[in-house]
Amino acid sequence: MLQALIRGRPRWCACLAMVAVAVAALAPAWAAAGVPEAPRARIIGVADGLPSSKVNGMAFDHAGYLWLATTDGLARYDGVGMKVWRHVPGDPASLPGNDLALVTVDDRDRIWVAAEGRGLSMMDARREGFVQYSRTAHPQIGSDDTFSVASRNGEVWFGTYGGGLHRIDRNGRIERFMPKDGDPRSLPSSTVLSLAFDDRGELWIGTFKGLARWTGSDFERYPLPGDDPAPWVFTMAPVGDALWVGSKTGLHRRERDGRWSDPDYSVMFAQLNAVLSLAPDRDGSFWIGTQRSIWRATPQTVPAPMALGPARPARPVQQILGQDDGSFWFPLAGVGVGYLRPDWRRIAQYSRERGTLSSELYTALAPSARGGFWLIGARGEIERLGQDGVVEPVADGPHDALGKGGIPNTAVEDRRGRLWIATSRNNLVRIDPSGAWRDWSDDSAQDPVLPGEPDRVAIAPDGTLWISYLTQGLQQRDPDTGKVLATIAVGPQQGIGNGDFDAIGFAPDGALWIASGEGLLRRDAARNVMAAVPGLPGDRVFGFVFENADSLWLQRLNGLEHYRREGGRWQLRERAGVERGIPAVEGTGLFRDRDGRLWLPTARGLFRWDPKAQRLRRFGVQDGMSSQEFLRRTSVLTADGTLAASLSDGSVVLIDTAWPDPAARQPRLVWHQLDVRRHGRWVPLPLHRPVRPSGSERASRYEALPTLAPDDREMRVQLRLLSFDDPQANRYYTWLEGYDSDWVAVGESGERVFAGLPPGSYVLRARAVDANGNAALERTLEFNVRPPWWRTPPALAALLGLIALAAWWATMAYRRRLARRLNWQRAEHEREVAKQASLAKTRFLATLGHEVRTPMTGVLGMSELLLDTPLDQKQRGYTESIRRAGEHLLRLVNDALDLARIESGKLELAHEPFDLRALVAQAADLMRPLAQQRGLRFQVDVDADAPAGLRGDQSRVCQILLNLLGNAIKFTDTGSVGLRVERLSPQGVRFEVSDTGPGLNEEQKQRLFRRFEQAEGARTAARYGGSGLGLAISQELAAAMEGLIAVHSEPGQGARFVFDLPLAQAEPPAHSAAANEPKLARPHVGPRAVLLVEDDPTVAEVIAGLLRTQGHRVTHVANGLAALAEVATARFDLALLDLDLPGINGLDLARQLRAQGFAQPLVAVTARADADAEPQAAKAGFDRFLRKPVTGAMLAEALRALFEREA
Repeated sequence: MLQALIRGRPRWCACLAMVAVAVAALAPAWAAAGVPEAPRARIIGVADGLPSSKVNGMAFDHAGYLWLATTDGLARYDGVGMKVWRHVPGDPASLPGNDLALVTVDDRDRIWVAAEGRGLSMMDARREGFVQYSRTAHPQIGSDDTFSVASRNGEVWFGTYGGGLHRIDRNGRIERFMPKDGDPRSLPSSTVLSLAFDDRGELWIGTFKGLARWTGSDFERYPLPGDDPAPWVFTMAPVGDALWVGSKTGLHRRERDGRWSDPDYSVMFAQLNAVLSLAPDRDGSFWIGTQRSIWRATPQTVPAPMALGPARPARPVQQILGQDDGSFWFPLAGVGVGYLRPDWRRIAQYSRERGTLSSELYTALAPSARGGFWLIGARGEIERLGQDGVVEPVADGPHDALGKGGIPNTAVEDRRGRLWIATSRNNLVRIDPSGAWRDWSDDSAQDPVLPGEPDRVAIAPDGTLWISYLTQGLQQRDPDTGKVLATIAVGPQQGIGNGDFDAIGFAPDGALWIASGEGLLRRDAARNVMAAVPGLPGDRVFGFVFENADSLWLQRLNGLEHYRREGGRWQLRERAGVERGIPAVEGTGLFRDRDGRLWLPTARGLFRWDPKAQRLRRFGVQDGMSSQEFLRRTSVLTADGTLAASLSDGSVVLIDTAWPDPAARQPRLVWHQLDVRRHGRWVPLPLHRPVRPSGSERASRYEALPTLAPDDREMRVQLRLLSFDDPQANRYYTWLEGYDSDWVAVGESGERVFAGLPPGSYVLRARAVDANGNAALERTLEFNVRPPWWRTPPALAALLGLIALAAWWATMAYRRRLARRLNWQRAEHEREVAKQASLAKTRFLATLGHEVRTPMTGVLGMSELLLDTPLDQKQRGYTESIRRAGEHLLRLVNDALDLARIESGKLELAHEPFDLRALVAQAADLMRPLAQQRGLRFQVDVDADAPAGLRGDQSRVCQILLNLLGNAIKFTDTGSVGLRVERLSPQGVRFEVSDTGPGLNEEQKQRLFRRFEQAEGARTAARYGGSGLGLAISQELAAAMEGLIAVHSEPGQGARFVFDLPLAQAEPPAHSAAANEPKLARPHVGPRAVLLVEDDPTVAEVIAGLLRTQGHRVTHVANGLAALAEVATARFDLALLDLDLPGINGLDLARQLRAQGFAQPLVAVTARADADAEPQAAKAGFDRFLRKPVTGAMLAEALRALFEREA
C-alpha cells in the first residue's frame, strides 16, 4: 500500500510516505509520563572565566566552592564567576606552574594541586598562598611528577611517577615508600597511578604493577581477575561496601568478602578505553569516564556513550565529580566543564547537530494519541520522534500538496490518527494512517480555505477541526469529509476585529474560545458569532487555559491572571506579574499540568508558576538547553504531561512536566568576599570565628571581622549561595541591625555596599534562597567601626572637661558681658539723658539767644543813638557803660550759641582762602589797645616762611586768636603778651600766644579747657569776669578744623598757648578785608526809601532811628499784610523784613513780594540763631541776612554792599 508513495520522487512525497508508515506501525502509547534519557549538561567555559577549556581535576572545599585544575591554572568557581591562581614569576607563594594534573581537598580544608613535573603545592584554609612540596624543598621526595593524591585524618598521601608513594603526617613530616626487591609486602611499583580510601578508611593504591592496600605497616597486594593479575590500575572508586577498579584489562568489582564480580561489559573498558574515573548515581547507575569518552551504565542496559555537550574530539576524562544531591560535573575537553542537574531526566533535547534530526528548523509539532510527536520542518521535512527517543525521518511524501504550500505553520492529529498540516500559503493538508492524503487551498472548487494565512488548528471536543486564518476569520470542518461546517468572518457582524489570533481553545462545555487583540472571545453557537466575555479584559491575551468550567487562567503582558466565574460574570482573583519574576513578554502558549501548575513558554525561556506554593521556576540554558527561545505555535502538551516545543536554534525539546523537583535541601551560603575602601582602594578583610559556647544554637553561624578604621569609607559584602542549578536565579537578602529596618533584597548579585557607617557595633544577617526555593542557613557577621580619635573615651573625657571649662568660661564671660551690657545700658541711658539735656540746653540757648537778641537790639541800638546826641561827660560815660555791658552780654550769648551748634553737630565752617598776615594784623590791631590800656607790651612776630595764604574759616581762626590773646591780656598784670606765627610741617600754621602772667599748675591745666571752668574757679570769675567758655569753645573749634590747642605753663612762669592748625596752603585773595572791623554809622550811599517790617516796637524804633541817622527815609509797618499794602501804594528802594512776623512770616512775605514784582533788595533781620535760617532766607528771595542785634555799622555795610552791586 505504501509502494506508490515510496516510488514518488518529490521530497515531500517521500516524507509523507514515511509518516504514513510510521502512523500505520505506531507503537502503543507511552506507558507513563516521561521523556527519553538525553542528558545535556550546562557548559561553563572560557567565556565564563575558566582559564582553560581542558580540565584535569575537580574538588569541592568545605565551604562548597568548586576547584578546577586546568592546563592553564587553578580556578575556584562559585556559580557566578571564577577566581584564578597562576604562576607568578618571582613569587614563591604562587603556583610553580600552570599545567595542573589534579586537585584535591583534605579534611583540614587545604587545597592540594599537582603541577606537571613540578611537585605538589598546598594552599591552607586562609587561601593566602601556596607551600611547595618538591624535591628542591624536600629532598626526601622521590619525584616531582605527582599522579595521585588522597587524604584522611590529617594525613596526605601522594603517588608519583618513578618516585614511589609518600605520606605527609599532621606535623608535616614526609615519609617515602618504595618497592623492595624480593619483598612481597612492599609497594608493587615506584609509579603510583591512583589512590583511594574505602568506607572503612583503608588506603588502596593502584600502580603500574597492580593493586595493593596499606595495612598500617606494609602493603598487601591483590591480584585482579583475568590473564594479567597485576595490570596498570588507573582508578579506584569505593561504592558502598564494594571497590570498583579500572585497569588496563577492564572494569572490575571487588566485594567486601574479597570476591571479584566483574560486570558483563568489563572488557568494553580495557586498554584504549580504560576507565579513568567512575561515579555512582542515586538510581544505581554509573557515570564512567574513560580514555575516550563519557559513558552511562545502568543495571539493565549495556553502557552507552553520552554526548553531554557540543561535539568534541575524543579525549580522556580524568575525573567525574558527583554531589550528594544527584548532580554531576564532567570535564569536557575543548569545551570546559559540564554541569548536569539532579533533575536532568526531566528534559530531553534533539538537534541536527547531534545527528538525531534532519531539519534546520521545526515550525510545527503535533502530539500523537498513540505516543510520540510529529515534527514538521520549515522545508517540509516530516519526522516522528518515538517514545524511545528514536527519530524516524519520512523519506517521501505528497510534494505537490506541501511544496507549493510554503512553510508549515501548524499541525494537529485528529481522533482517527489523521495528521492535519496548515502552511503559510493557504494550504491545508490531511494525511491518513493509510498513507492517503488530500489538500485544500483557497482556489479549491469545493470547501476552499479562507484566503488568509492559516496559523492555528485545533480539534474540538466534538471531533471537528477549527482553523484560524490571519485577517480573515475562522473555519470549522468535518475531519472525515473536509467539509466546511461553519465560517466566522472578520468584521463587527460576527464579533471578530482584525483577525489577529494568538490562541484557540475550548471550554469544558465544548465552546470555542479565541485569544486575540480584543481579548478573549467566546463563540455563540446559536448565532455563529464571537462575543466578548463579561468580566474579562478587552485587550490582548496571548494564551489561556481552563481549570474547570468556572475557573480560568490567562496570560497578558502584565503577567498571569486567574479569573473565577460568579453569578455569570468572571472576576479577577489573582495576578502574578513581574513582581513575582514573570517577565512582561508575549507568551507562545499557556498550559496547565496535572498538579495545577502553569507552564508559559516564551522567547525568554519556559516559566512554571505554582499557584499553591506561589513559586516561579524558569527552564532554559541553565538546564542544559542549547537555546531558551521557544517558537510561536510549536508548544504542545500531551495528556501524559509531556511538553514539546521547537526552539529558535532548530532543536526540539521535550519536558516532563510531572517529573518531581529535586528533593529539598539546604544550600550553603558563604561570605564570598568582604573588603573596605581604604585610601582609595579595596582592601580584603579576613574572617574569624569568635569564641562562643559550644552549645549555642547559632554558634556555628557567627563570624566576625576585624574592627574597621574610622577612615574606611565603604564596606562591600559579597555573598554566594553555592547552589549551582541556576545561580542567576539565586536571591539574597541582608539586614544590618541598627541600620536597616527590615530585610533588604539584594537580588541575584549578592553584593551590597555600606557607606558612611557611624562608629559602633554591628550585626549583619544574611539569607539566600536558590532557584528551587530552598533556603540556606542564615549567616551572621559581627563587626565594629572604630570611632575617630576625637570620639574615643579619652577624647570624649577631654571634650567633657573642655565643655565644663568652656561652660565655666562662658558663664564668666556671660557675667562679664551682662555687666558690660548693664554698664553700657547705664552709659547709654546716661548718654541719652545727657543728649536730651544737651538738646534741651541747645534749644534753651537758641531760644534764649533769640529772645535776648531782640531786647539787645534795643539796648545797643538806643545806646548808639544816644551817643550820637549831645551828652555831657557823665552822661556819655553812663551810655558807654550801657553799650559795653550790652556787647559783653551779646558775646556771652554768641559763645553759648556756638557751644550749642558744636554740641548739635550743626557748626558750619567756611572753606575759603584768606590772607594769613592780614588776619594776624587784624587780631593784633584789636588786641593791642587792650594791652596798652593795662600797661603791657604787645609783640607780634611773623616768621618769613609762614604761609602767605591758607584755606579755611577766617572768622573762626580769628575768633580763636582773639580768645587766646584776650585771656593772655586779661590774666597778665605786668610784663608782656606776645603772638608768634610760624609754618607748621608738613602744612598749616602754628600760632603761639605767650604771656608773663601767674602761670598754671597741673590741676588748673587739666580743667582749663572744660566748659564753664576758669583757672581758680569762682575766684577767677570774681576777679576777671568771664563765663569760662572762651577756651572750651576755642579748643572745640580747633578740633573741628583738625587742629589742637596745647598749654605749657608752670606756676609763676607765665603761660604759652600753642595753636596748631593744619590748613591747606592757598593763594591769598587780592583784597583782604579785615573782619569784624567796627564801622562808623555814616551813610555810604545816598538817601533811600526803606520799608521796615518789624512787629517789636522797640526794635523797629531802633532800626528806624539808625537808618534815619544815615539819611534814609523809613516807613515802618508791624505785619506782612500792611507791608503788602504799602508796597502796592508806594515805591521803596529796599525792604527790611523780620522773619518772625505775626500772620504771614517773613519768608512767606518775601515770596509774596517777589511774586508781585518787587525787584528791589530784600534784607532779612532776625533774632534766629539756627544755622538753617540764612539758607532758608536766601531760598525765599532775600539778598542779605542780618542777625539781631544790629548796629548802625551793620546796616550801613549791608546797604552799601547792596547798592554798590546794583551800581
